Amino acid sequence: MVTMTKIGMLTIGQTPRVDLLPALIEILGDEYEIVEAGALDGLSLEDVKGIEILPDDYVLVSRMRDGTEVKITKRFVIPRVQEKITELEEKSVRLTVIMCTGAFPQYESKGLVVTPQEILKGVLNGSLKKGRLGVVYPTEEQMPGAQSNFGSTDVETYADATSPYEGSEELEALAERLSAQNLDLILLNCFGFSSDLKKYIAERTGVPTIQSNAVVARVLKELAI
Repeated sequence: MVTMTKIGMLTIGQTPRVDLLPALIEILGDEYEIVEAGALDGLSLEDVKGIEILPDDYVLVSRMRDGTEVKITKRFVIPRVQEKITELEEKSVRLTVIMCTGAFPQYESKGLVVTPQEILKGVLNGSLKKGRLGVVYPTEEQMPGAQSNFGSTDVETYADATSPYEGSEELEALAERLSAQNLDLILLNCFGFSSDLKKYIAERTGVPTIQSNAVVARVLKELAI
């Protein structure tokens, strides 16, 4: 009997993530067992809408099981992520990815916990030493951090935002704004941004575009044994 390697997919929203997993599995291949966990699992929409968001809070965007977009705080999510890592490891998972491009602390773990932001920064640093970088966020509240998170003395950032979970009415306007910025590279800085959005933005702007979840899936494939 062949034992499949388990990979933990830990969303900051609710599971199952039927919007994300098919594309990730296409990259990973079918030789891995995907075990899902969600920081908002067990909570109702009313519970989540009741989360207090203070002026200084870092706002994250995710979705409920039925696809409803929700905004939550990093402060609320961080301890719940640790709880879910522990639950995954009780199921013999030793490789877990946090399905969010925000910054997260070092978690206690018996294995590897992959946080996408550091991976993306490495790809960006290796791809663009000088020029203009477009960073597309899932919410306007995150935009002010573009230059400090992804820019440098020689890399100037342009920040924009669109929802990964709502309709596509704003995508044409987004593509037009990006096209007008004379960008060298575009980062879709949310795990929820799809391959369809990447294709649309890349074709409309003519600029190389990084799809966060696809990059991270390829790293997971290297780490899995």
